[in-house]
Amino acid sequence: MTRHEGHPPQDATDPPEGDAAESDDATAQDSPTRHRQLRRRLRQRRQRLLHLTTTTVVAVLGAIVGLLLVPATTVEVGPLTASVHLRPSLSSQTVLLLPPVGQVAFDSHTAPVRIEARVKSVDVEKAEALFYADSGFAELQRTAPETLATAAAKNAALNALFAAAGAGLAVGLTFRRVRRALLAGGSAVAVVGASVAATSVTFSPASLEQPKFEGLLSQAAYIADLGHGTVIDYQGYRDTLAEFVGQVSALYIAADSLPVGLDQENVITVLHVSDIHDNPQAYDVIDQLHTQFAIDAVVDTGDIVSWGTPLETELLRRIGTLDVPYVYVSGNHDGASAAAMIEAQPNATVVDNEVVEVAGLRIAGIGDPRFAADDDSDAGGWREGDAAVSASAFQLGDTIEAYDAAHPEKPVDFAMIHDPTQPEGLLGRTPLVLSGHMHTSEVELDREGSGTDWMIVGSTGGALASGGIAPVLKGEDPLDLTARMLYFDEDTRRLVAYDDIVMGGLGLVSVSIERTQMPEEVPELEVPEEAETPEGTIPPEQEVEPGEGLPDEDRVTPTDPVSPPPETREPVPAGSDGGVG
Repeated sequence: MTRHEGHPPQDATDPPEGDAAESDDATAQDSPTRHRQLRRRLRQRRQRLLHLTTTTVVAVLGAIVGLLLVPATTVEVGPLTASVHLRPSLSSQTVLLLPPVGQVAFDSHTAPVRIEARVKSVDVEKAEALFYADSGFAELQRTAPETLATAAAKNAALNALFAAAGAGLAVGLTFRRVRRALLAGGSAVAVVGASVAATSVTFSPASLEQPKFEGLLSQAAYIADLGHGTVIDYQGYRDTLAEFVGQVSALYIAADSLPVGLDQENVITVLHVSDIHDNPQAYDVIDQLHTQFAIDAVVDTGDIVSWGTPLETELLRRIGTLDVPYVYVSGNHDGASAAAMIEAQPNATVVDNEVVEVAGLRIAGIGDPRFAADDDSDAGGWREGDAAVSASAFQLGDTIEAYDAAHPEKPVDFAMIHDPTQPEGLLGRTPLVLSGHMHTSEVELDREGSGTDWMIVGSTGGALASGGIAPVLKGEDPLDLTARMLYFDEDTRRLVAYDDIVMGGLGLVSVSIERTQMPEEVPELEVPEEAETPEGTIPPEQEVEPGEGLPDEDRVTPTDPVSPPPETREPVPAGSDGGVG
């Protein structure tokens, strides 16, 4: 074969010229087909991704709806009837709801689950049996953890069932695909199961040492004593849980119901506080009590400060932030500046030998005639102060009789004074007297057979009313913070029940509410024969005749008050308060 010049040799692998042309033509023809196939594959992938996304979204929304419909699991823990509820949440908390006194929360685990336990009711008879039975708390220690764990497990199973049903139904109704619905339901069960398992594995009993409070409980250190400073093992957890049940039972034992026929709609609720002695926590307590118990009025029987200094007086502006009427009579530690600051608050009324109407109640009151901070005399000044206190009680008694004579259809409902040690002037002249001063609570019904009930409330200032932290540092028990809730029948304005509220003082960790119902029979008022206004105490020209000096229906003041104004009140020795405020 002869090689032609000018033509390169043809490679054996190269197709013939005719075949190459045919290949180029085929490639040109296949290119649009391949592009169509590629676009079809991309479109199918996008559709599958869209279907997966929409299915997931619909399944999640359905599962959420299902979880929202999960009913709480009711369980009895000793005398408590509680509801246990597991909810999806990012807070990862165990929350104990104690209506109406607030809630306690613990960061107890790391899974996205919130465990709620709400106290619904307390069997008072069982609670009392718990406290009086020798083996009551031992039984609680044995049964309470397992009871709550069983309730939580049942609620977890309900969560899985409802989540699966919600997710499956949502996907099935949306896409009409049974397989897809079953897959969504199974996935919901798996997610809920994993969350519950993570909660169980990561749950830490030691978290009980770091509670977070809301409501009234935020004003107490803790509802049960957990400050032992040691690591809580499982047995410690069981003991703590049993103690907690006991504390909550005590909280509800006597406060289980108002008298038959009464409810919050026809009851006037009055909070009695006294002897705050500069403790700002008292106003936090008042605010929380008002939030949770819908208080109609606060009555304060004095010693709201300790020495009447300008700094103390400025603290009283907090009263103006309380969204509730505040009725006040001055104590022997308060002075004129404190009374003036309180009077300046938009919600406050200072009562001094007069009758005012607040929250539908006619309230009489008179301030203490002494001012301890101005006194530099010896103990003899205190003896003379007794006479002044006695005279002020008689003076208020005369004012009440004058008011009642002028308003026979609307007599005085109760009186307020600070010092209860000289009661004769008020006995038999009013159905109820509220006072403080003693820093301890006491109730004396039908005092001395006069028909007058006398109620003394302890210090709402707690430790600050008894020397601050000094007694605690010496090993003495700190003073509790106390207040009293009074319930009046709106129609008869008769006191029908009261709650004694006690919160542990500085360093203590307790809160309790004890309900007492008043007897149905009301004794007749009867002024004791020996209870006569001392001669010479009130000059004849200053005596108040019935009906005189009554300017209007809401506020009644005798024309010439006998007690000296706050600036000239008879002083008493500083610190010679007989151990009280």
